[in-house]
Amino acid sequence: MHGFPRMFPLFLLALPLPGQDEAWLASQDRMVMETLKPSLGLASEDTLVVERIIPDPDLQGRSTRFAQYHKGVKVMGGEGVLHVSGARTRGVTDAFVKGLDLDTRPLLPSSEALAAAMEAFAPVERRRVSPTTELLVVRLAGRDALAFRVHLEEEGPEPRHMDYLVDAHTGRILKHWASLRTGRASKGQGRSQHSGLVVLGTTWKDQDEVYELRDWTRGRTGNAVYNLDHGTRGAKGTLYTNQSDVWGDGRNYDGGDTTSPNGETAAVDAAYGLQVTWDYYAQVLGRKGIDGEGRAIAMRVHYGKGYDNAFWSDACFCVSLGDGKDWKALTTVDILGHELSHGVCATTAKLEYFGESGSLNEANSDINGCLIEYYARGGAGDVIGSWGGNWTIGEQVSQADPPEPIRYLYKPSKDGYSPDVWSKDLKNINVHKGSGPMNRAFFFLSQGASPNRQSDYYTNLLPKGMEGIGNDRAARIWYRALTHYLTSLSGYQDARKACVSAAQDLYGQGGAEEKAVWNAFHGVGVGTAWKD
Repeated sequence: MHGFPRMFPLFLLALPLPGQDEAWLASQDRMVMETLKPSLGLASEDTLVVERIIPDPDLQGRSTRFAQYHKGVKVMGGEGVLHVSGARTRGVTDAFVKGLDLDTRPLLPSSEALAAAMEAFAPVERRRVSPTTELLVVRLAGRDALAFRVHLEEEGPEPRHMDYLVDAHTGRILKHWASLRTGRASKGQGRSQHSGLVVLGTTWKDQDEVYELRDWTRGRTGNAVYNLDHGTRGAKGTLYTNQSDVWGDGRNYDGGDTTSPNGETAAVDAAYGLQVTWDYYAQVLGRKGIDGEGRAIAMRVHYGKGYDNAFWSDACFCVSLGDGKDWKALTTVDILGHELSHGVCATTAKLEYFGESGSLNEANSDINGCLIEYYARGGAGDVIGSWGGNWTIGEQVSQADPPEPIRYLYKPSKDGYSPDVWSKDLKNINVHKGSGPMNRAFFFLSQGASPNRQSDYYTNLLPKGMEGIGNDRAARIWYRALTHYLTSLSGYQDARKACVSAAQDLYGQGGAEEKAVWNAFHGVGVGTAWKD
């Protein structure tokens, strides 16, 4: 079990004075965690390092994320969060790895680990692979090991990102998994394919006398859209420009010139999807951009030839979008919100992309993709809205008649392979399938469950149905769970506990919101229902 709040004796901290910075807060929180180490089951050879301090205005405090190191080496999944309100500690989300006693001196150089991973990866061209290596302490199936984590990325017609854990003593590959997730400001007019006429943040360049598809009102250096022109490697591509500040023709890409009005349409949808996603996180959830610090995002359109996918990359902090072959251009608001939310996850809970944590990672993107669609079409200001969206992903890119969505949050099994209910075997299936129960639990939390056995909103675990709490409150609970409680190897039970804690923090104990969390998770087989 990973990461749920534990209560400890109350610690009173000195309140920060005006001008005292994050380093001072970190030193205070480190002292508290050092005192708590024995209670947390940690030894003297375990060191806790502050990774990030997250302001918590809802409770006038902060959540401080710690990483665990054993004999100076980072522990994969060894994490904790200290929750502070004012001058008081409220508890610790404990996902630390206990009982470690490992020789942390590698017998192999990182180059040998990289060679082993490259052999397994079998790239088409080695020069097109971008590798990174990191030495970690890992616990797999109850056994501890020292391992190099090797991350490999290959761009091409079918891009691949893979991670390998290579034993630093024997050179054996312990585990591997696919990690590809999937000047002067101006206002331009865009004819989008999926959202009609839209207003875009653009930039007028005096020296070149052109408009750029770069939005200086969002992102420290301006969020921008680039044309890969069917390429799959190299840098960002070519920044979109034109002379009129009117972009696109609103039609699906026809395979011609990617700089023509028709070729610009994918860029229009990408720019608009990024705008509304940015505003959703900023206005509704108080988050400064995708990483929380305002880093600009690059959107890369016309990736490859007929590429039927879209993906997020931590390496370039960018989203790459295919034109589709069996699908229409993959540039809808829900798909873009999904991909960009992988970036939010990567800079908060950092849910690993395998097992139940990977399923929660995918569910987080599906959930926010749907909510961003609601926000774009029916929201305003800091309110998400309750109309204009739907609880499916990708229905607009389907070429079938009637359209067939990629995923159904309200009843995941409608796609023919995703489960509606959690089971102990969920950790062994593809993360896109494993996201199903979490997606449905969130749907129940927001919209409720039906007592009608014939309804797609029915579950026999809630035969009388349940009342939902609406998009806005459900979104805030999930976002708080992600940013303040979940850790990199969290599973479904942890997600339930995190959402219960988040509901209590935001709306009080025993309220309608906490009850709805209990019942929504019970509706997918995780935990018990609320009993009055």
